[in-house]
Amino acid sequence: MKALRGQILDFLKRIYPREIEELGVISVFYQYYTDKDIKQSLQYLADKGYVEIKEVPHPYHRRKKVKLYRITATGIDLLEGTIHDDGVILEEEE
Repeated sequence: MKALRGQILDFLKRIYPREIEELGVISVFYQYYTDKDIKQSLQYLADKGYVEIKEVPHPYHRRKKVKLYRITATGIDLLEGTIHDDGVILEEEE
């Protein structure tokens, strides 16, 4: 899970400053991880302040919400080595 967290952060940095829907993130990593693992990793990253979550109305279903994810400045600092977190493995650390 630690490596997945790093991979998600790296992916979100590549699309920064854009945000992406939860299903989009899942579609990038689903071949190697379960959707449960991906969602848990996204939540962990959000809890740590590395990723922000924004819920917006679904474009076609008024009663549903869509989660959008975007890397934060703190998440970028983690990727660039300004800060360190043992709960996230970055590619160069593996």
